[in-house]
Amino acid sequence: MKKINKLLTLVMALAMVLALVSCGSEGKTSAADASASAAPAASAFGSAAGDQPAAEQTTVYIDIAASLEAVFVDKIIPKFEKQNPGVKIEYNTGSSGKLLSGIEEANGIGHDLFFSAGKKQVTTLDETDGLVVDGSIVNLLSNELRLVKGNNVETAVTGWDNLADAKSLAICGGSVPVGKYTRIALVSLGILPETEDPSAYTTEEISAALNGMEIDEADDVEVAAAKAAEGSVDAATIYYSDYYNHKDELTILAQDDGTLTGNII
Repeated sequence: MKKINKLLTLVMALAMVLALVSCGSEGKTSAADASASAAPAASAFGSAAGDQPAAEQTTVYIDIAASLEAVFVDKIIPKFEKQNPGVKIEYNTGSSGKLLSGIEEANGIGHDLFFSAGKKQVTTLDETDGLVVDGSIVNLLSNELRLVKGNNVETAVTGWDNLADAKSLAICGGSVPVGKYTRIALVSLGILPETEDPSAYTTEEISAALNGMEIDEADDVEVAAAKAAEGSVDAATIYYSDYYNHKDELTILAQDDGTLTGNII
């Protein structure tokens, strides 16, 4: 495992880049901490011009939630490695729940940074597992829920109000953050009863509440977006960030500004 000071510096450097990329792609960011720490991060690693002695090659292993995969792989990691030639990034991607399980199984070994799509997984790593470096948790981004369909899909559903008119719906499981927020939205809409833990609702229970609609449970949000884009389902619930990744293939049927789900961090 790397030294704590290097880990924290890298967190802030990545946070800074993520904030910049998100702003450039119309994403919403709450990374005030990242902006405030931009200067220390830059001075710690030196500049791309190489005005400081080259450091030994360091590999940092990060886990990236599926909804952040495209922006990390296509933009953030290449830009970061170019600016910091002494650092190599190795990454895993997937649903936040599966990434959490992998980190727990390894007792944190080989996992330096975790970018989760929800706070629950980070809280578990911190308060239950004790695997988080004190003071290193940063709320980087906010997101919003979207109901989408493939551009070439014909469906009777036009929004949240007539969601039950869809023949099929792709949603993620309750352990996946977007799946949890989908269930919270269904509770807010009155489709599912109030409960202490909406994430516990099964796809069978959701199907019954939607008049027997076929529910296609996706492993992660990128899979749900792909199912909608290819037309294998009438509609899907995803994050806005995932719609942005597939905006040439998807049409937004309904959106939520947090009224149904509350803030998504």
